[in-house]
Amino acid sequence: MSNTEPSDGASQSSRRDRREAARRDRRIAAASTAAPKPVWQSPMFLLTVGAAAVGLVLILVAAGVLGGKGGSTTGNLITPLRPTPPELVDPANSRAVGRADAPITFEVWSDFQCPACGFFAKTVEPALIDEFVKPGTVRLVYRDFAFIDGGDLQGESHQAAAAARCAGDQGKFWQYHDYLYENQKGENKGAFRRERLDQMAEAIGLDMAAYGTCMAGDAPEQAVKAETDQGQAAGVAQTPTLAMNGVMQTPGALQMDALRAIIAAELAKGSPVPGASASPAPSATAAP
Repeated sequence: MSNTEPSDGASQSSRRDRREAARRDRRIAAASTAAPKPVWQSPMFLLTVGAAAVGLVLILVAAGVLGGKGGSTTGNLITPLRPTPPELVDPANSRAVGRADAPITFEVWSDFQCPACGFFAKTVEPALIDEFVKPGTVRLVYRDFAFIDGGDLQGESHQAAAAARCAGDQGKFWQYHDYLYENQKGENKGAFRRERLDQMAEAIGLDMAAYGTCMAGDAPEQAVKAETDQGQAAGVAQTPTLAMNGVMQTPGALQMDALRAIIAAELAKGSPVPGASASPAPSATAAP
């Protein structure tokens, strides 16, 4: 029986093959356990971030920060979407809209920093004006009740109301009123600092020299304080508060459905509507 031994060349070739196979196995193992790409490099992550960025831009545009519909006119001011019709302003009282002989007068006691007042001014007031002020049934009068700044004459409630009065001197109280309520941004946080008030004055086209002279005096804020004191004496305890023909109404009167009801009840008492034709009184003497 023959006993064959492998040659040295065959032995070396076999060892070399085994080493190559071992290296190949290690490369395969390393490839299979390699760390994945960072999350921020993944296509899904990049798509998500892109969508979020687009969403943020849309939000800023809607808020008026980056312009767009209802966007800024001066700086970052938002243009009122439902401005008060200027033709309805009483030439004899710039803070009133509607006929002086309207059977119903609503006084609206408000603070320009008050969020509820802003909601009322932007949603209920336009409907009230369309349905009742334009036809001559209601007269709407703005009253100052500045309290959110703690009674500080240099505070934002008083200064905003003073600026609105200065705008009223030029027949543009309601335009300024609309800008103030459209541009509320917190309470006592700088939304109605002097710089912003001046921007609103420019936005509505005021004579800035006359406006500046008005704001330099103390008469406007003193008038605001005096009317606020008057409101307190009359029983105003919150804003907005409505008084109809001098009678304070409950907070429930702030909704349009409630206003329609109390207006109808007041008219049912026999208050004449301007422009309505009255029936002629019967003659005191018999016809011949």
